[in-house]
Amino acid sequence: MKIPFIALFLCLAPIITQAAGFVVDHTSTNLSAIPDTWITKAKADLHIIYKHTSHGSQIISGMNALKDYPDYGNMYAWVSSSLGDESALSLKDLAFKSPYPDLSQGDGDSDGDGIADWAEHTYDILDNPDYYHVNVFLWSWCNIAGHNIPRYLNSMEWLIAKFGKGGSHARAAEHPVQFVFITGHANGGGENDSSDAQNRLIREHCRTHGRILFDFADMENYDPDNNYFLDKRVTDALYYDKNGSHDANWASEYLARHTGNELYRLTKGDGTFGGIDSCAHSNGPNNDAYLNCTLKGRAAWYLFARLAGWNPDNEGGTGGGSGGGGITGGPSAGITMVPVTALLLR
Repeated sequence: MKIPFIALFLCLAPIITQAAGFVVDHTSTNLSAIPDTWITKAKADLHIIYKHTSHGSQIISGMNALKDYPDYGNMYAWVSSSLGDESALSLKDLAFKSPYPDLSQGDGDSDGDGIADWAEHTYDILDNPDYYHVNVFLWSWCNIAGHNIPRYLNSMEWLIAKFGKGGSHARAAEHPVQFVFITGHANGGGENDSSDAQNRLIREHCRTHGRILFDFADMENYDPDNNYFLDKRVTDALYYDKNGSHDANWASEYLARHTGNELYRLTKGDGTFGGIDSCAHSNGPNNDAYLNCTLKGRAAWYLFARLAGWNPDNEGGTGGGSGGGGITGGPSAGITMVPVTALLLR
C-alpha cells in the first residue's frame, strides 16, 4: 500500500522547470540575428527595473541610439517605466532612489547576515505587491575592483531562491522574476587585473551553476571584428597598449576600417541621424569610443529577446531579424542556466 501513496505524492509534488541559461557577450551584438517576433514579444512581456550609475548608462545610451535611428522605425522603442504597454519595452531606468545606486555602492552587509545591502533593497521592492508586475531586475557595477564577489554571487543566489521560478516567496508562483549576472568594466591592467580577476569568478559561477550572464567586460575586450585586446591592457574607453602605453583605441581603428557601415552610422551619424549623443567614460578620439555604447545597446536587445524566450540554438542560430547586421552573432556555448535574471552593470 505504500507504493501507490508514494506515487501519488510524486504526482502532486511541484515540478520546477529550469530554463537553459546563456551568455550575452561580444558575439551577441548582431540585431539581424534576432527574429522580429522576439523583439515584439520582449516589448509585450518584459517589465524591467534597472539600477545603475555612469558605466551602466552605456546600455541606455546605446538603446537610445537604436530607438532614434530612422531605419529601425519603432522596432527598438522603449519607455522609462515598468508599466508600459506592448508598443515599447518597459524598462524603468534609475528606479527607486536609495543609498545603493549600483552594485559597487551597495556591496556592504549592514546587518551581518551575509547578504549584500543592494540585494536586501531588491527584496524590499519585489516583496511589495505594487511591483508584482516586475519580472526582470537589473543591476550594474561601477568599478568592480576590490568588491566582495563571493558575497555578490551568494546574494544573487539568495534572490533567485526567493523570487525566481519555483522560489520560496509567495509571488514566485505567479510572478517570478528573472535575474541576470553581470561583469564589470575593464580597468586597463590586462589579464587577471583588478577587474578581470573578479569577472572570471563571476563567469565561472555562471558556468558551474547554470546562470544567465551579461558579460559587460567581454564587449570591451573584443572589437566587432573579433580582435582581442584584454592582453593589451584595454581600458573602459577602449584604449589599449600598442607601443608601450595606452596609445591606441580599437573603436577608432574599427570605424576607420568600416566607414559608413551600420555601426559607424549609429555611432557617428549620417545625413539623417546625428549618432549617439553621449557615452559615459568613452570619450576617445573624436568620440569614436561611443561605439562602446552602440555595441552594448545592441547586446541589451539580444538579452531582452532571450529573456522573452528566444533560443537561437533551437532555430539553427541566427536569422529573421530586420534590424542591424554586419557582426557575427550568437550566444557563447557551454553554459547551462536557471530561469532567473538580474542585470548588473555600471
